[in-house]
Amino acid sequence: MTRLAGRELMALSLRDLLQAATRENVLLLALHAPCSAAMAGFARAARECQAPLVYVRASGSAEDKGPEEARDDAAFADSAFKAAAEMRFFGPLALLKEAPRAGCSVSEAERVQREIDAGFTGVSIAPGDSRAEARDAALAAASVVQRELGLEIVARGGVAAAAELARQLRSRGSSPSAVRITGMEGEALQLAEELPGVALSTADESLAGSLLEMGLRLLVAAGPFLRALRRSAPSDLLQKLDEWADEKLATPEQSASKHQRLLRDLPEEVQEKLEALCCFEARELYERASARHTAKRLVSSIAAVHERET
Repeated sequence: MTRLAGRELMALSLRDLLQAATRENVLLLALHAPCSAAMAGFARAARECQAPLVYVRASGSAEDKGPEEARDDAAFADSAFKAAAEMRFFGPLALLKEAPRAGCSVSEAERVQREIDAGFTGVSIAPGDSRAEARDAALAAASVVQRELGLEIVARGGVAAAAELARQLRSRGSSPSAVRITGMEGEALQLAEELPGVALSTADESLAGSLLEMGLRLLVAAGPFLRALRRSAPSDLLQKLDEWADEKLATPEQSASKHQRLLRDLPEEVQEKLEALCCFEARELYERASARHTAKRLVSSIAAVHERET
């Protein structure tokens, strides 16, 4: 509520959106948006496509101790809500924070709490493949589940690790909202049977047209932003982002997130081009994923559930 700053936006828990997507047989798109230009372009696309708007922020550097990343998280949330309001997007809106890559120096409990404080309505965690790591991740995730926010498990340690963490959570009376199985989509049926009621997600855009048939509910996509950036940003900036990603063994979207200030300071004409290209790329992906005209259905589904509960 603090981050909303009085703006009349429909900020929702990612958990509620995923549950509604399951009931309505809808695929959600979550779009990496490291800068204001991308946020504006995606908000315009979601408004035109009458689809939910889910912004994603990748974690920054593995050596970030906390204060810097916390400030960047807060700035991201503020910018996301501002962009949605300026684009007059009043449909369902959620913010998802990606799990850090392996080796992050900040404890999971500290990281998760500060992301909740920043305004994210969904948080990802990526446990290792040991029982101890699954137990630690479950403890850190408890505050997310207790607040009825979205909790996505990234199955970095494989399907078995994801299932173990889900069991750890359930033993504490809670359950994750989603499990990301990028590269393991062939095991979706097996995991769905092990985790009834938990949505499955992926980051593989190439499968956008068939994800609904496979039973997945969330596509976390970096492609629209990255393609737009490659076609609009100067070559020296692209080289800097690539070099940092190579040095840190990071993804391109993590590098863009780390260098969000450089993206913010791009010349106005470059930002306008980036915004337009992000809008085009997002519209195309909404179309491929059959996610157009789904916002009203999801909102109606969520409202019906809350009416029954009250």
